Amino acid sequence: MRNFDAVPLAGDYTDKYVHFSFYFGFTLLWYFACSLKYAGRNLKLRLQIFLAAVVLGIIIEICQEFFTKDRSADITDVMANTSGSAVAVLILWIAGSIKKKQTLNPE
Repeated sequence: MRNFDAVPLAGDYTDKYVHFSFYFGFTLLWYFACSLKYAGRNLKLRLQIFLAAVVLGIIIEICQEFFTKDRSADITDVMANTSGSAVAVLILWIAGSIKKKQTLNPE
């Protein structure tokens, strides 16, 4: 495979998969970086990072609309960004719940 276009995906949504993947990874990395500094604030930290990622995605789309000539804002990009970030937070929440149960009930 020489380029990303060779990957068989349904429809013309390659860009949305990239947005989803980027914000998924971005949210996880941001959480892990911040959790080192703010230990013990997991739920609040996850929500703050999720909201910041969503706001950042919206600001980037607005900037594309008003400050570039060859790009335009796309609500589906915002939805893909938000979905990626939400899935990352959901996985962090599930992992935290499993870790908490294992701590309370060691086998």
